[in-house]
Amino acid sequence: MSKRIQFLLSLTTLLLLTGCSEEAAAGLFAGSLALMVIAGILLFVLVVWAVYDLIRKDYPAEKKVIWLLIILVIPYVGAILYFLIGRNRPSPIR
Repeated sequence: MSKRIQFLLSLTTLLLLTGCSEEAAAGLFAGSLALMVIAGILLFVLVVWAVYDLIRKDYPAEKKVIWLLIILVIPYVGAILYFLIGRNRPSPIR
């Protein structure tokens, strides 16, 4: 997660916590932290799954290298793009 996003999340959390009790603030912080951890794990699994699928497919070496670079350089966006447009689709029925 980028520093800018972390800062904005911290600032938003701080603004939300100013009107809460300590118990409510602790619960909100713990919930936010748990959500970020779960989202991070899911995104990591998505990237690993994309790389595994790419290696497993029978693509030309150039295509594999290009997609691997895209997935690793811009991990989450690259993995999503791979699953949306990078995988071979079945040819339409004529």
